[in-house]
Amino acid sequence: MIREDLPSHQHQAYAPGRFAAPSGAFRNAGAGLWKFLSHACTAKVLVGWPPEKSTRETAWLDGLRGVAAFLVMIYHLGLKFYPAWTYEAPFGALDLAPSEEQSEKIYLMDFWRLPILRFWMASGHTQVSVFFVLSGFVLSWGPLSALRKGEMEKFSRSLGSAVFRRWMRLYIPCFAIAFTECLQAYFGLIKIGGVERMSFFAQVWDYLKANARFANPFHINRSGGWDTVHRYDWTMWTIPYEFAGSMLVFLTLLAVSRIRSYRKRTAVLCAVAVSALIMVEWNFWLFATGMLLSNYVINMGGFKELNKGRVSYILWSIIMLVGMLLGGLPSRSKYFTRPGYEWLSTITPDNDWKTIEEGARFWWCWAGIFIVLSASHLPTVRNFFELSLMRYMGRISYMLYLTHRIVLNLVGDPVAKVIYKLLGRKDFLNDTPSDNHVGHALMSTLIYVILVTVLVPLTCLVAHWCEVLVDAPSTRFARWVDDWFTKGGAEAQDEEKEMVSIGLSTSAEERAQEIEERFASQDDSDSHAEEAPLLAGDTGVIRSNV
Repeated sequence: MIREDLPSHQHQAYAPGRFAAPSGAFRNAGAGLWKFLSHACTAKVLVGWPPEKSTRETAWLDGLRGVAAFLVMIYHLGLKFYPAWTYEAPFGALDLAPSEEQSEKIYLMDFWRLPILRFWMASGHTQVSVFFVLSGFVLSWGPLSALRKGEMEKFSRSLGSAVFRRWMRLYIPCFAIAFTECLQAYFGLIKIGGVERMSFFAQVWDYLKANARFANPFHINRSGGWDTVHRYDWTMWTIPYEFAGSMLVFLTLLAVSRIRSYRKRTAVLCAVAVSALIMVEWNFWLFATGMLLSNYVINMGGFKELNKGRVSYILWSIIMLVGMLLGGLPSRSKYFTRPGYEWLSTITPDNDWKTIEEGARFWWCWAGIFIVLSASHLPTVRNFFELSLMRYMGRISYMLYLTHRIVLNLVGDPVAKVIYKLLGRKDFLNDTPSDNHVGHALMSTLIYVILVTVLVPLTCLVAHWCEVLVDAPSTRFARWVDDWFTKGGAEAQDEEKEMVSIGLSTSAEERAQEIEERFASQDDSDSHAEEAPLLAGDTGVIRSNV
């Protein structure tokens, strides 16, 4: 059949009821779809692996931050699947927890409770200190570098922008993650005492009030405990500390901005750190120590200039070892004894330090300081933290910290129940501790390895996508707001389009580097800090209730 309504040169066969699409269109569509799927299904898109290489001198700090966030997750995993009341007990501790089934004394002899080994399992509190020291270091690195070069205009613009964006950068991701927990509470997926409401509107309203209380920017120096906790996610308790510490860093940098002498500037920073130590303001002490370290490294000419021979290497290795030993310190408890650690209580300052985790917080702070300080002087340690896996953990560290407990609650509990049923456990992976033979210990270790193998990759996957969908957009939004107020709406929108194009094509680290080039007036380390708010808090936690 020939269509007569077409010009003669366009006559073609026509079958009623059939649609004949050009085969080229199908080929183009198929090629486009295949190109999209081949890109979307790569490991880079799905899980963010591998991370980009970095030539930044401070790149190893990303890895240190990532490892610290990972150890916070491991600590919480252990708290969930071991009896929480004796989880931190050291090797050989006497179990004092009351139990009707125990008629004889039980000594906790798990091999991982040994010194150094327990750093893997029970150093979550110390990671708080590590993150706070890193925060002080990173937030002050750029401004102090500008001061040393005499670039006062760059210093002022960078500091003003950092202060303006800090609240948004820290709290917007918290609001997003807490909202998912608000939904979980409303639909009964998790139980959070005191937050369940009858209607969805009432639930969301309660969530908004919790946000306002949690992120109150005028409530700077909080007393601790429930004063810092978000009702829907108590893991976020460190973020207000992070915000307060950030403000201390910015104010102190402004105060020393007119001081050209390194020694005089160091004297002021030392005065801030020592004052915080004496006044038992532990988070401010750690942030100020981070500033001191940053000021010292910059004056020395960089990390590579800190390596001074074999004797120095041995000395700093010993300090690292001491930091790890103190990092596994358990707090005092009525549920277990502390063989090997109790003597530290006799040399803990006899003031308000003993009221913070029974004095353990004092030593956890020293542990974090020793670890960061010694790592700065040990090239082997810095090289370790520059490995791809460590930097990958650093990229997702903020979201890993904010989301890992959600994964442990929603997925970990069901998975554990199945494994416990198959392998003869009831409530915890090391049930029946009185059955203290080798087979029981090996089976408990096997269960732990299975749980870690299942939950850790899943948690990292969730953290990656939250970094893509929550963390990175919040960074761009905070910068857009800053640019809109300082440069005008039209110019800010044009620059935001450039930033979005960066975000769609590169990693967080590349985004930071390209943004630095495009916004030359900004501090060259500030975008690095933005991409890693936990440097600036853990793990604020971080960013004890770790």
